[in-house]
Amino acid sequence: MSLGDKEQERDHAERLRERTSKSEQFHERATRTTPLGVESNVRAFDPYPFYVEEADGSYLYDIDGNEYLDFLLALGPIILGHGHPEVREAVKAQVDKCDLTATPQPVAIEFMEKVAEMTPSIEKVRLANSGSEATMHAMRVARSYTGRDKIAKPEGGYAGAHDYALQSVYASEEALGPADAPNTVSYGTGIPEAVSDTVVPFPFNDKETTEEILREQADDVAAVIIEPVMFSCGCLKPRDGYHEFLRDLTEELGIVLIWDEVMTGFRLGPQSAQGRFGVTPDMTTFAKAAGGGYQMAGFGGKAEIMDEIAPPKKKEEEKWHASAFHGGTYNGHPVSAAAGLKTLEILDERDVYEHIEEMGDRLFTGLQEVADDVGIAANVQHIGSMGQVYMTDRDIHSYRDTWHANEDQFADWWLEAAADGVLFGNPMQGERFFTTYTHTEEEIDRALETAEDAFRAVDHEYE
Repeated sequence: MSLGDKEQERDHAERLRERTSKSEQFHERATRTTPLGVESNVRAFDPYPFYVEEADGSYLYDIDGNEYLDFLLALGPIILGHGHPEVREAVKAQVDKCDLTATPQPVAIEFMEKVAEMTPSIEKVRLANSGSEATMHAMRVARSYTGRDKIAKPEGGYAGAHDYALQSVYASEEALGPADAPNTVSYGTGIPEAVSDTVVPFPFNDKETTEEILREQADDVAAVIIEPVMFSCGCLKPRDGYHEFLRDLTEELGIVLIWDEVMTGFRLGPQSAQGRFGVTPDMTTFAKAAGGGYQMAGFGGKAEIMDEIAPPKKKEEEKWHASAFHGGTYNGHPVSAAAGLKTLEILDERDVYEHIEEMGDRLFTGLQEVADDVGIAANVQHIGSMGQVYMTDRDIHSYRDTWHANEDQFADWWLEAAADGVLFGNPMQGERFFTTYTHTEEEIDRALETAEDAFRAVDHEYE
């Protein structure tokens, strides 16, 4: 970019600032109480986040009164649209009937029965309150079952916010080391090195290197935890029978295969990604769409593995604690269970997947078309109702491939679209966005027009 071009470079955040003065003021207030002025780091972005006051169907409304066509959809939970009337009525009925009791309630058991009915790998299931809790407990149960200490996970794979999952999520090439023998690198500070020693990274979609690493570490690896589609890197799809290969290899080596379906669970079909791909893992974690917008997560799998949670009936002195502990005051909260049960019933009985995937195809194929029309380097990847725009024309098959995408250009494109009232997820290149049951063809077409304008606004600035 020449000096003259640089002087005329557009401030892509300016138009959003002009629309969100109340959010700017509220952000100043919020930062006095909470780091970054938000409840979760992922919600923070430059110049400041806007604060939402209402949500309905396909739309959000911020405290400045701006309307946004929503494809962020709460990072995935909103699969039926915001405030689906039947889910809302189920919640109201439960609120009127019973709140938290710390004794089992039928609605939570009925929800778990529905999860097991719909999910091929799940014979028994337990509930949690977040995807992070679900993966944490699944890892512990796998360690208990195998008697081994290590967990293997793909580079770039986000499997939750606990120490054992925050390994090799994001890091520099220098820190990660060679692609065929990657280092384990903590994501963020405050994580003991001893924890990193128990996590084994491997490259997604690379059969040869994956096999070498897992065979070398097999005696110590309790489980492989992996997203069936790597949505923690935007949208990396499996290639060349990678999951079938990994299923056979883990079975041979006696390693528990955990599919992290926090993102894909009940989003890629009534049987989740495992039904779509025809691969059955040993354990599955789920969250997001399962709660229909309410706080819900869980993990399940083969009965013999899940029974590691149950303490022995006889408390022999040397074995009285010989089980994998799972607990949580809010597990199976009746309001969330009611919302989740109604959501799963609707997903199982109606044309939700047909609609959201039709809208997904229209949106994501359309985004590639308008990017090509503009002439901007973009690679749009999607499966079903989920996908991401990579600001590169390079092929993307692994985490390290995503380094070719221009994060700054993506953030500017997002800001331009947001200023015109369309949220293509959030401004982070490694995230993803979705379609929901309330989206219409007209809304998708409007989004594509906005996307095209935003592509034109950021074209040529990063050459």
